[in-house]
Amino acid sequence: MELEEVKAAWNESNRRLEASIRLNTLLFTQWNLHKADASLKRLARGIAFELIVNLIGIVLLGWFAADHIREAKFLVPAAMLDAYAIALVVAGARQLVELRRLDYDEPVVAIQYRLQRLRLSRIRATMGTLLFGPLMWVPLLIVAMRGFFGIDIYAGPSPAWLAANVLFGIAVIPIAVGIARAFGPRLERATPIRFLADEIAGRSLAAALDDLAAIRRFAEDG
Repeated sequence: MELEEVKAAWNESNRRLEASIRLNTLLFTQWNLHKADASLKRLARGIAFELIVNLIGIVLLGWFAADHIREAKFLVPAAMLDAYAIALVVAGARQLVELRRLDYDEPVVAIQYRLQRLRLSRIRATMGTLLFGPLMWVPLLIVAMRGFFGIDIYAGPSPAWLAANVLFGIAVIPIAVGIARAFGPRLERATPIRFLADEIAGRSLAAALDDLAAIRRFAEDG
């Protein structure tokens, strides 16, 4: 075999190898993007379910408030719960919008950035829900007992007991915020805290981020 033939065979072999590598890279990328898309669709369904539940809550609370429009002791707790539910709906709607804006034709880094923003949004929304939860349980008790059983909770426990629980809920908020600011930067580097954050944000979102990270590592190694 002459030298020119050897060179031609070598070049053809390199061409086929490069084509095979490109094909494998494309298949690997598409497979992981498909997995990420499936995970994000599960997340979207979960957020949509949360939105439906909260919207039903808003309607029921509005109905309750309309029935007790002249009774401030019931109207005020219902309005507080309604505002709480509306905030949850707004947060959920924003998350769905973020998911809708995803474009899988964008670079992987850009998709990762969008999903990291979504992850932070879900963590903040969940932490906000937990943060204001102690403040909301007394209004919830008042409204639920009145709405479902016709019971006036004010006639049972002493006003001091109700006031103490409301004050406790208010006091929890600045304490929790202070702890988060003081220890947050150190805690967020701990593996258990990161795991907890992923659980809060949703395992579907964490799985999608893992799939995108695999694509990025594959591309960098290549």
